[in-house]
Amino acid sequence: MALLATLSVLSVEVAAKPQDESTPDEANATDFSTPLVLSQAESVNNEEESQEDEEDSWRVYLDLYAFLVPTTYTTSEVNGNRTDSELPLSEVIDKLDKALTFRAQVEYGRLGFMAGIYSGSLSDSQSANFYNETNNPLRNRLDLPSALRKRTLRVEGDLDLDVEANQTIVDLAFRYRGGAIQKPRMEKGSSSFLGLVGARIIDANVRTNFTLNNETTLSVEGVRVNRELSRKLEKSSSENFGNTWVQPLIGVYGTYAISEDWQAFAYLDAGGFGLSGEKDLSGTAQAGIAYALGNSAQISLSYKYFGLDYAGGGGNSYSVDQSGVNLGLRWLFD
Repeated sequence: MALLATLSVLSVEVAAKPQDESTPDEANATDFSTPLVLSQAESVNNEEESQEDEEDSWRVYLDLYAFLVPTTYTTSEVNGNRTDSELPLSEVIDKLDKALTFRAQVEYGRLGFMAGIYSGSLSDSQSANFYNETNNPLRNRLDLPSALRKRTLRVEGDLDLDVEANQTIVDLAFRYRGGAIQKPRMEKGSSSFLGLVGARIIDANVRTNFTLNNETTLSVEGVRVNRELSRKLEKSSSENFGNTWVQPLIGVYGTYAISEDWQAFAYLDAGGFGLSGEKDLSGTAQAGIAYALGNSAQISLSYKYFGLDYAGGGGNSYSVDQSGVNLGLRWLFD
């Protein structure tokens, strides 16, 4: 009976004990877990706020590049007189008078603006033993027989040829970014996409002139051209073509982070669409890889193609075809 009474008293004490009362170890566990959960939540919130602050800030990108084209193919037609040219890279470097190539971009949030300039001029002076012109400058001379005005002109002897050409292309476009912010270092697997809409302004000028030496003779498919007509030929050989026109421009640019330091990228654009002439089209295609130099700089290696085809009517046209290695250097200012 005494034992039962003792058990009864113990059971009453246990039942009377408050349910929320815990041991010292349990109380300590509760005290430490709550701050830990709060700390994790605060960390997530701080990270989200940091990303939002980074998005809502200004960024400036500056790109310098060198477009190394093994052979540049150009065709120019001035008043119906057409000249085709294949200029190797070594000759371009040797005859280049000036060159400027860069691109600058500014971005706030996901919206931004891009401006790019490609400008170059070269001059060449050379002597040749013969010169062929498919559409010869005499073709519009009404005092010539029609057969001579339509056929190929051949120069036999020494010919001094001077050519000057300059071309400036300015791209201006608004841009919108989807995905991650473009940086020299990006998280592996992240990607970024840019859409571009704007205008491409092209200024092109070509001047050709040749002089015949005293011993030079002219013939049109075997028919000798007399000295008087030779002088007319020299007079008409000085031709100039110059034009500035504007093309609508659209483009896309994407990057993918292969690793923190390495990125793959691709760029496409198209302009013209026949709106500024009988023919009016230009385009760029480029793909390559980039490597981070610290947190604010990046070098790149890519393969690039650029083409331009324009015909303004009246026997005047101009076209360029270039493809080769593109070396780039980018800086990020944020």
